[in-house]
Amino acid sequence: MGHIVIVNTKFLTPRLGALAGLIGSIEFTVFWVLAATADGGWQLGRMTLSELGDRTPGGALLFNSGTVIAGVLAFLFAIGLYRTLSTTALGRMGSGLLAIASVLLIGVGLFPIHTGLPHTFFSYAFFIVAVISLATLVVPIWRSHVFHASGGMVSALLLVIGLIGAAGLSTAGAEALAVGCLLLWMGLMSIRMLWHHPV
Repeated sequence: MGHIVIVNTKFLTPRLGALAGLIGSIEFTVFWVLAATADGGWQLGRMTLSELGDRTPGGALLFNSGTVIAGVLAFLFAIGLYRTLSTTALGRMGSGLLAIASVLLIGVGLFPIHTGLPHTFFSYAFFIVAVISLATLVVPIWRSHVFHASGGMVSALLLVIGLIGAAGLSTAGAEALAVGCLLLWMGLMSIRMLWHHPV
């Protein structure tokens, strides 16, 4: 007879999730800069981030690896956030959507821009799910005793900035702004979670 394997996720505490989120936001930023440096010709706001994944061997390796690692760390962050906001339906929903977005981000790294349709699917799906996730999380974060109203205000502000950028900037500029807002949001929420869970 077969055996059902149940994965124990109790070790995935809010603190571990926060550490993963903070490391992930820093890690992707560093890999982004390193990839752009290795590429030598990539231009912020004029070229999409995805182009870093295919232009030069060194830049591509750094960008695609950084994207996959960031997706894994963001997934752990989403689990920690789920445990923090699990008392509300919106909190669970938003955290679950963030976990899905993290898996899609891994897909962006595994299927670089030269793969065509797979990359396009993962890229667009990532941004759409990430935006819906953040929009869903604003209220539960606002009401949370961990993040308080200030966390909700920051979440709402970064969401609005990203949406304004999507409406008024070029595709490359809007993408860079959206990624920057998401990285900043994950970093700030992670710091707040660590503050609340110091040990």
